[in-house]
Amino acid sequence: MAFCESEEKVHTYIFASPNLNLMKPAPIPANDRQRLDALLSYKVLDSDPEKDFDDITLLASEICETPISIITLLDEQRQWFKSSVGLDIREADREISFCGHAIAEPDQNLIVENALEDERFRDNPFVTQGTVVSYAGIPIVNPEGFALGTLCVIDNKAKKLEPFQIKVLEKLANQITKLLELRRNNYRLAESHNDLAQPYKDLEQFSHVVSHDLKSPLNNIMQLSEFFADMYADKLDDHGKQMIGYIGQSAKELKLLVDGILEHYKYDSLDVTQREKIRLRELGEYIVNLLNADGDFEFVHADEKVRFWSNKMALGQILYNLVANAIKYNDKETGTVEIGSIQHENEIEVYVKDNGPGIPESQFRKIFEIFGTLGTNDRSGNKGTGIGLSTVSKLVQKLGGRIEVESQMGIGSTFRIYLRK
Repeated sequence: MAFCESEEKVHTYIFASPNLNLMKPAPIPANDRQRLDALLSYKVLDSDPEKDFDDITLLASEICETPISIITLLDEQRQWFKSSVGLDIREADREISFCGHAIAEPDQNLIVENALEDERFRDNPFVTQGTVVSYAGIPIVNPEGFALGTLCVIDNKAKKLEPFQIKVLEKLANQITKLLELRRNNYRLAESHNDLAQPYKDLEQFSHVVSHDLKSPLNNIMQLSEFFADMYADKLDDHGKQMIGYIGQSAKELKLLVDGILEHYKYDSLDVTQREKIRLRELGEYIVNLLNADGDFEFVHADEKVRFWSNKMALGQILYNLVANAIKYNDKETGTVEIGSIQHENEIEVYVKDNGPGIPESQFRKIFEIFGTLGTNDRSGNKGTGIGLSTVSKLVQKLGGRIEVESQMGIGSTFRIYLRK
């Protein structure tokens, strides 16, 4: 290759290969195969320019006052430039590269103040053509100890760098290693995510299909057991009636579980980016009417002035589940449920407070896990499925918020949802 200088960059032209008999080619490290495998794991070769790397080469050129600065990565037969200042090419032959010499000793910097007087490089075509006279290359070494390439600065005249300039280059080379590691870790996380995504999607689809397919036969079992109990009531003894009752009750509990699973997965695809103004009192009253609570309950609603923006469907389902639980599991003669809010500087807090039996602090985490229950029966004697609060937690996360619970045994519980304004 031959180089000639323009106003800012050095341009290259291809011609016959240099006479390598007149120069010392870059040595090949003994562990070059492993080194190349490490380099390929970063998936960086032939990638597009990136500002973080370009900022480093520009800074290196300015600090060292050199016309050329390069981040070089050494492939099997070429040196490829991830970023460069003063060049308009992306690669060159590894055999005639200065950087090929630099990676041979990863624990040392390669400093050449005057290549014309260095027997290793004086016959190098980059030197004979006047492109490289002084060179400083800092190996880019990954955590496994492999030299992937170099950060180098080049001048077309003899030059001695100051110690502080070399120290800065070393720090910049370390920064390049961190950028490459971040890149590799991101790729690994993406691959892990993809590996997990399909099985999760398959499981979700399986749950959805099975749940739908179970609903019809479960409804049939419930209806037939009721029909059988009514039609043959005079022919069944108490034990037989009890058995038929167990069949109907078991089918009912299984149907509740199926409905809960369908509800849980239904919101995975919900678009919560659609926001509208929420009137909390109006939404709370609507939810209470939907639940049609039996027994003695007192409901305390938010002030009519409370207004904020959120996704109405997601927030409505969250409040529906929380209020439904506050009603179903209340153990007091007169139950109270309060739906309110508190304005914070950057958040709106929405809470549901009850005077129920309370929740042990040791169970706070468990109640938000799918199928996690306290093992208690509701006011109708039914056991919970452990899906409602898991759905609540999922929806709160989709809204970018968080949920907290406070509880005192025998006094009641408060669920607090914090949403960004």
